[in-house]
Amino acid sequence: MKTSVVILSIILTLSVFLPFLYFILNGTRNTVSTKKLINSSLKDSGIVYGLKEIWRKNFIGISNDHKILTNVYFETGHPIIININIAEIKQCHVVKNYNYDKKKITGLKNLHLEISYKSSGKSNTIINFFDVDTDLIEDFELQRIEKWQKLIADAILEQHAFKMAS
Repeated sequence: MKTSVVILSIILTLSVFLPFLYFILNGTRNTVSTKKLINSSLKDSGIVYGLKEIWRKNFIGISNDHKILTNVYFETGHPIIININIAEIKQCHVVKNYNYDKKKITGLKNLHLEISYKSSGKSNTIINFFDVDTDLIEDFELQRIEKWQKLIADAILEQHAFKMAS
């Protein structure tokens, strides 16, 4: 009688915890595979990143010398790499769009970082941090985009101060 209760308790406990363990391991495996894909697509560039961040299927990084900003995202399974010379950037700002329901904000629709250039011939570059159509929930993207907006603004100021000193 006691062994059957112990076996039943073990089976019940495993049936509760195994799904959680499965989801954690699956998420870790997806993160590792995303890192491998991004690293393999960036290895030929020769750029070493001092500041970088990977989330979902996205990468953003600033090179050690604060001269290159790189954004990698995946579109239909293929990596799209955008390298931007920070010396060409005029400014960057956060663009937030919300879903509205009868004049009430119901949730965040998308979050972008818009980069405008010094030369008027170049169109603005938009780096997508969150889109409700592709991402199920917002996962600290607002804090992430504000952090990267500040880092890029600091790199722009550093480039400007470097040119003034030379």
